[in-house]
Amino acid sequence: MDTLILLMPAGIICMAVLILFWSQSKAKKGLWFGVTLPEEALSDERLAALGKEYRKAYAWYGFAWVVSLVPLLALSDYFSLAYIYFFIWLAAVLYTSTVPFKRIHYKAAALKRDNGWFPQGKRFVSVEKDIAFMSGLKPWSPYWYIVPALMCIPLIIISLQNGNSLLRLAGAASLLMTGVTLLISLTFTHGRQRAYSRNAAPNAAIQQAARRYWSMFWLTLAIFEVMNATIAYNVLSGGTMIGLGMWLGGIAMVSLVPLFGIYFVHQLIKDLEYRYGDTDGHGYETDDDEHWRHGLYYHNPEDASAWVPKRIGSGMTFNLATRAGRTLHYTVYAFIAVIVIPLTVIFVRADVSPPALVIDEEGLITIESSEYPYSFEAEAIQELTLQDSVPTGFRTNGMATAAYARGNFKLNELGPAKLYVFKQSPPFIVMKLDELYVVYNDEDPARTRELYEELADKTGQ
Repeated sequence: MDTLILLMPAGIICMAVLILFWSQSKAKKGLWFGVTLPEEALSDERLAALGKEYRKAYAWYGFAWVVSLVPLLALSDYFSLAYIYFFIWLAAVLYTSTVPFKRIHYKAAALKRDNGWFPQGKRFVSVEKDIAFMSGLKPWSPYWYIVPALMCIPLIIISLQNGNSLLRLAGAASLLMTGVTLLISLTFTHGRQRAYSRNAAPNAAIQQAARRYWSMFWLTLAIFEVMNATIAYNVLSGGTMIGLGMWLGGIAMVSLVPLFGIYFVHQLIKDLEYRYGDTDGHGYETDDDEHWRHGLYYHNPEDASAWVPKRIGSGMTFNLATRAGRTLHYTVYAFIAVIVIPLTVIFVRADVSPPALVIDEEGLITIESSEYPYSFEAEAIQELTLQDSVPTGFRTNGMATAAYARGNFKLNELGPAKLYVFKQSPPFIVMKLDELYVVYNDEDPARTRELYEELADKTGQ
């Protein structure tokens, strides 16, 4: 049921993104696909064909976004994984949502240049510096793979001492994966390159940039895989119990990282192809469209404004050519990260580290919890009962999912209470203190009854 909380905003996001970009499939006020066009060009059959291609692309993308929500249903028992998956999905949707628009934008911009459709006059934009810069790029040296290889050494030493035969191979497997990643990188950076342009200069420049970006990606991935292997080894060797669903979900989401990385680099190179592939390596004619990169992002160093009205959709956007615009732009992402990352840590800890009730010899009762620990004396318990249900109420400072409730609540029949319960695993131990109720149970009902008997002995109830 908790996944419904995520599915509802996901559905709204899908609809909003599709409506926003679908509205650009027809010309509005001389603007089509983020390209300004004169009135006589709007009836051109080639632009109409681009409109059909555009709508078809967004229909497929919309279908893919909806289908990719299905794993949320499978993660209903692990809210932390569902939460992480939702934000991965959201980032993927927001990133891929612009892909069809950019592709059609560049095709429309090429038609505009080829036909001289410049309603507000034109100017020549030089790309020689960009081409020269990309031509000078070189792939990162294979010797940098010494870094992930050295990172494997501690894992190899530690894992060889493990009694488990599979865990003993963890370090060697990590080093082998580093070697495999190196070989894949070499095929991308030193193998046969595809043609990005009919003109020699931009084609060579884009090829060099592609080699550089792929080498960066594969090296980063090699380091990521070593870190992932180290974390997995520490979790498994520590004897931490992980359910099959969480284990499979973790594997699935770790697998998404390289997939999204490959897609990101591919689109990055595709953007270079769209931007420079049709040029002669010297420059091209354009108008004010040049200030709107991909038809979406404003970049005008001659405009001192930090933000301007959006060209696509409503509201304002930042001028990324100004320091204030860039600062505000990246502050938004930093603010989101500051909120999302701590919540992710909290949810993961809640799923993998359930509370534990401990009674020491002096009668001190401690509920060990990652976020809401609490201690009290056994003699402080005024009433002790074992119940098959917990009264309803609302959360004041805690967390509640369909599987568990932890933290501070106000229950309708009992008042202020601290809950540490698995909702679907009755019975529940209810302890009445002076001005507070403490409700606890273990996921194993038999263990809950054992704790109840132990508490009854300590309190004499």
